[in-house]
Amino acid sequence: MLLLFGLFAAAEPTSNIVDITLSLPSSKQKSATAIELPLTFPGESTFLLNSQSCPWVDMSKLDLDLFWPTDAPTNAQVLLYMMDWDYFGYQNLLHACLQPGSTNHIEIAISPDATDWKPYGHHGVWHLRTLMEPKDFNVRVFCNGHYTGTCRVERVVGVLKNDTSPPFIRNVRANARKIPCFEKFELTFDIPDKYTDPFDTNEVIVTAEFQLPNGKLARVDGFYGLDYYCETNATGDHLFMQGPPLWRIRFAPLMEGKYKYTLKIRDRRGEAQWGPGEFTASKAISHGFIHVSKIDPRYFDYSDGSPYFPIGHNIRSPVDARMQETFPWKQRWPEGFTAYTRYFHDMGEAGENLAEVWMASWSLGLEWMPKWHGYHGIGQFNMINAWELDKVLEEAERDGINLNIVIHNHGTFSTTTDNEWQYNPFNVTNGGYLEIPEEFFTDPRAQNAYIKLMHYMTARWGYSAHIFSWELWSELNLTGSKKDDIDNYKRKEVVEWHKTMCAAIKEMDPNRHSISTHVSGDFGMENKEIVQLPELDFPACDAYHGSDDPVHIVDMLKDTAKFNNPFGKPVMATEFGGDSGGQRLKHLAETLHAGLWASTCTPIGGTPLFWWWQLIEEENLYPEFTAVSRFMKDEDLRDPSLAMAKPQLEHADKAAGLSVWSLKNMTRAQGWICRRTDFSAIDPTGDAITTNIVMKIRDMSNGTYKVEFWDTNAGNPMPAFDAQVTNESLRVAVPAFTRDIAFKIRRR
Repeated sequence: MLLLFGLFAAAEPTSNIVDITLSLPSSKQKSATAIELPLTFPGESTFLLNSQSCPWVDMSKLDLDLFWPTDAPTNAQVLLYMMDWDYFGYQNLLHACLQPGSTNHIEIAISPDATDWKPYGHHGVWHLRTLMEPKDFNVRVFCNGHYTGTCRVERVVGVLKNDTSPPFIRNVRANARKIPCFEKFELTFDIPDKYTDPFDTNEVIVTAEFQLPNGKLARVDGFYGLDYYCETNATGDHLFMQGPPLWRIRFAPLMEGKYKYTLKIRDRRGEAQWGPGEFTASKAISHGFIHVSKIDPRYFDYSDGSPYFPIGHNIRSPVDARMQETFPWKQRWPEGFTAYTRYFHDMGEAGENLAEVWMASWSLGLEWMPKWHGYHGIGQFNMINAWELDKVLEEAERDGINLNIVIHNHGTFSTTTDNEWQYNPFNVTNGGYLEIPEEFFTDPRAQNAYIKLMHYMTARWGYSAHIFSWELWSELNLTGSKKDDIDNYKRKEVVEWHKTMCAAIKEMDPNRHSISTHVSGDFGMENKEIVQLPELDFPACDAYHGSDDPVHIVDMLKDTAKFNNPFGKPVMATEFGGDSGGQRLKHLAETLHAGLWASTCTPIGGTPLFWWWQLIEEENLYPEFTAVSRFMKDEDLRDPSLAMAKPQLEHADKAAGLSVWSLKNMTRAQGWICRRTDFSAIDPTGDAITTNIVMKIRDMSNGTYKVEFWDTNAGNPMPAFDAQVTNESLRVAVPAFTRDIAFKIRRR
């Protein structure tokens, strides 16, 4: 900054100048290029720089001319204060005092490399995007002497930049020189801070080219980000910016050996590169990435070939507003993203390995209406939420939880169900370009916006082996305005949209994570035209039901498998738990138990994901997951010959209403037996009441088999025993049990 007393600097060329209008706080006076500023000291007097239409990011400095009266104090100073579009403040104190009787000419640097702007209430660093649509920009004159009068602010102008410099890459830092395969290798580096839209690859693109140990090349795109820190107290999570904006590359090596890499940048002014650098990938300590199994496409497996059977529940966001209405026996306080730390720890301890997490407008979303904190409309992504998702993913990785990431939920593009369209930045009433939600699937601008969003997401999080799937939509069938009574999701344009977006994401995603899309309601709501797209890895649906019979969930999962298996893909039921509005706690706990155990003997991709996640914590339903995870440990269901079967149960008491479900082939069977007719009337921890049962399984290869029954409450096996299959038929006595029991049968 330069403070000149009683004289003017050489005038800037008028084409390089932007006049800034001024106003007084709480004044009805119209904005003007010059104002009289009332002074009452001791204290401060403030005038505002009207920032709404100013191209602040294009300016290098401000020129301010202020006439200070002859009789005014000699110890008055000037402070500039700016609050950015995320409500982080910066201030710039001019240490020299105003000179009385003169027009004081003040020059204030506002370019990204200005060093006089200090953070206020946080630890961020002044940077270019601080000047994107500031919420407040004011100038304060203050003094501790006594004086009453006025001064005149004669003008404030912005001087535009004329930057024609080429790009560069500097200060490259790696997180490690040696990492295990499938883990995160991260590069952090600096490039010029002059891009108003660092998410637009037409404005700037940064890439890293990795030479693999086998000589092949892999390319990964870089991404822009800001860092924050979080303080959590009784009032919630509070985030504060820290440090400058940074660019990063994230890469996960898939094979052991030495890697070399080169960084490249391109913008409108030219190109530059840095390197080479190198690091070494060591032996993997994890199984790697999850994909649809080539052995049996009804299931999933890891990069190293081992099976992955998802066991988990839905944690859409830290809280669910419906919980207070549906289950009012507990006061629940709003929580922020740090709640996932607790959730994932408890899930990991219980043996769970999957959670669904939404990128919603109220939690972790990147793109929404600017009136909402942290959001800046279409294509200008929420850096606060992006940092939060970094931390959520890190916690998931730490606890062995994989994430089904939901990109869009139905309400954002619906006028009929959970209407969020009224706040959507794509809506013309909010400055967007779509008249109705249906146009999102056909307007080329909206399609490009989705690709831009996914480019950023795959660049930032595509490294992670703990991303289970990119779920393009939650409850796709509830989108739209139902104009002319057409189901939006059944239109050919929506099918084509899925085909196009899946292909584009796979092209961008360095590790080709699975891609899914979800419908509300059961499997019957799935659009076959979308499900059978080769580009879509698997469909997802709900498994809610209003039946008073908790075991009805078993029938639903069985029918879900029958409907989807012919498509040659897994299917996941990512929401269930009574009906969609909730039911009695006892019923929900019983439905959870039945749904988890049914999934172990039904050819679906994994356990259904229970919706009422806060109940799992509050009522300590985690042992249900522990029992199933113990049962499925080391199990591999990837075998196309495994099919649903119905063993015979022989029991003297026909009123017991026994039911059995199983998966079997000629040499193996596993399944679940329960007392269906009185399932809800039985205390599962009580004494055994079901005895003298014989199970008969046909179409088994002759030989000796190991038979193992499991306590489904504790998740412990009972003593195993051998049984003989003769005449392709196995006949075994079932141990006494109370409500239900599971079994595994293998040929020796």
